[in-house]
Order: sequence, then C-alpha cells, then structure tokens
Amino acid sequence: AGVDDDPRPLLANAGKSFIGSYVLGMGFTFDDSDKKGVANPIALMHELIRKDPRNAERIFPYIGGEEVNDSPTHAHHRYVINFAQMSEDEARRWPDLLRIVEARVKPERQLLGDNPDGRRRKAYWWQWGRYTPALFEAIRDLDRVLAVAQISQTFGFTFLQPSVYSHKLVLFPFRDDEALALMQSRVHESWARFYGSSFKDDLTYTPSECFETFPFPDEWRSNQSLGDSGREYHAFRKELMIRTNEGLTDTSNRFHDREFEHDPDIVKLRDLHAAMDRAVLDAYGWTDIQPTCEFILDYEDDADDTDGQPSKKKKPWRYRWPDEIRDEVLGRLLELNAQRARGEASAKATEAGAAKVTKTKGARGASTPLLDP
Repeated sequence: AGVDDDPRPLLANAGKSFIGSYVLGMGFTFDDSDKKGVANPIALMHELIRKDPRNAERIFPYIGGEEVNDSPTHAHHRYVINFAQMSEDEARRWPDLLRIVEARVKPERQLLGDNPDGRRRKAYWWQWGRYTPALFEAIRDLDRVLAVAQISQTFGFTFLQPSVYSHKLVLFPFRDDEALALMQSRVHESWARFYGSSFKDDLTYTPSECFETFPFPDEWRSNQSLGDSGREYHAFRKELMIRTNEGLTDTSNRFHDREFEHDPDIVKLRDLHAAMDRAVLDAYGWTDIQPTCEFILDYEDDADDTDGQPSKKKKPWRYRWPDEIRDEVLGRLLELNAQRARGEASAKATEAGAAKVTKTKGARGASTPLLDP
C-alpha cells in the first residue's frame, strides 16, 4: 500500500506488556534438583516452613519458559524467595531465608563488575537483580494472566495462574479469551516474526517491537466471535496437551509436521486455529482476505554434511499462510499502525494546546479580568 516506514509505538498499548522478574541468583530458588548441592531443596523448603510458618510469607511459586513450553499444565516445580524491595533490616525478620540467600547469592554478587548495575546488586544482594513492581501492580486483581516464552520457535500464548514469573517470559495483563485469540492468531504471529529479533533459529518476542507497535482492532474486548474462538481453541489445546502429556513445544511441532497431516487431533487443532484467524481478520473488517494454509519452508537449507551427504537437519516446515497472504496482512497492519500513530499524535497535540490555553486563562484570571472588547 506504499507504506514502508517502521511501525511506531502506540500509546494505546503502553503499560500492557512486561518482561518477568530477573532474579539473578539461583540461590533464591528451591527446585526439585540438586543443582545447588542440596539433596532435596523442596524438602528443605517445607522443613523451613514447618520450623517457622512465617517463612511461607516470602516463598512463592516460580514459573519460567521451561514450565510454559514443556509442561502440559504449565505446572511449576520451583519456588523463589522474595524480599521484594525491603531493606536488609526488614529482610532479617526472616532469618532462615536470609541466611540461605547470604550463603548462596551474596558471594556470586560480589563477583559482578564495577558498573552501576553491578554496584547496586552487590549492595542489595538480598534483592532480586531486577524487581518488577509495575507488572505486579498490573496483574494484582487478575485470576490469570496471558504469557508467552520470550525466546522460542513455538509462539505459544497461554494463561498462567498468579505466580512469580521469570525474565524468560513476557506477560500481558489480559485474562480475556479475546486477547488470546488475537495474540495467538497468525495475524499477530506474522507481525511478531517480521518485527521481532531472533536467537539462533528461535523468535525473540520483544515487547517494544512486537506488541507496543501492534494495532489491535477496534472494540476487540467486546467481540463475541473473538472470545468464542479463543476460548474453544485454548480449551481444546489444553485438553489435548494433558491427554498426550505433551507441552506447547511438542504440540506445536506436531501442528507443523507434515507427518501428522491427517492426525484427527492435529487436524482439529488446525481447524480451530483457522477459525480463530478468521475471527481476527473479521474483527479488523478484512473480510476480503480468504487465507488458506500450506506446509511451507520458512527458509531453504541446502547445507551438506562433511561427507557430502544431504544435511540430516530437520527441514523448517511450517503450516502457515502463503507469503502473499502474510504480506498483504502485514501491509494493512503497517498502514493501520501509521493511522493510529497519527491519530494519537494529533490528540496529544490537541490536549497539549487545550492545557496551554487553560493555563494561560488561569494566569490572566489571577490578576485583573480581561476587558470585554
């Protein structure tokens, strides 16, 4: 459509996407392994709580990208000690937990570099590397929150229960089925894969590039078709993952694998995804776009092994829209972003002008009234 400028961040999306907390120190965590030299950290955690029930006040479930993508139920198997933004004296009200952090985290922190972040983290060794009060405030009243692993080829959005979320996740203060339909749709996926960055072969979902610039359709929260399609897709995928004991990654791999082209469960999941895409396109008013999906290589890989034989690396097939459909949708989204950005800039300028006029009138009124001309 002749629009080729980079998309601009939209004020409508500000404050609605967050990176999880950067704990910076596995010594804060209790998990079901012995990575920290403790035979059974979970047993230790329960022993500390039995010893002093107040310790439970500062221990929380901890969820990262592994739990989201690998567990069929996104179940946590880790807990984390959280002193939030307390002073050291406040944290010493939980001496058992502070001793653990002092023994396991403080020595690592002392090895950090002599830069502003390093100095702060060494000085406040009992606090996480980066606390996220804005995230906690945004989701405080929600019974579930929309999430996606930040680095993954899966591009699987799901709802998570209240917890502490690691920096491996991107969180959105949405509990709506309409939000899941929009974010999981190929409309949003096309945008995110085009404007997001990558790590090896995986998409890196960067909120500033993938979400803050994404133009949502008008009145999407009250769109029944969006809500119905998102709810049905998410419910079936959830039931399928539990039944097959496979997480989002394995389920996504089957979704895009031509070997499962006729598998009844995968066929149904693909159909539900197509219905969700249809609802999203209709929400934008793009009823003229009638997409179909095909198994298409994301890129060609003609590399040979050292013995001259064809590479055994699995081909990057993806069950997706053809390029011309994807590009048409991207073009319309980019044009819509430009329209929204201009509208927000105009509204902001009008608001600033009105504020200036009000301030000027107030200043004049403080002295003598203006004479009637």
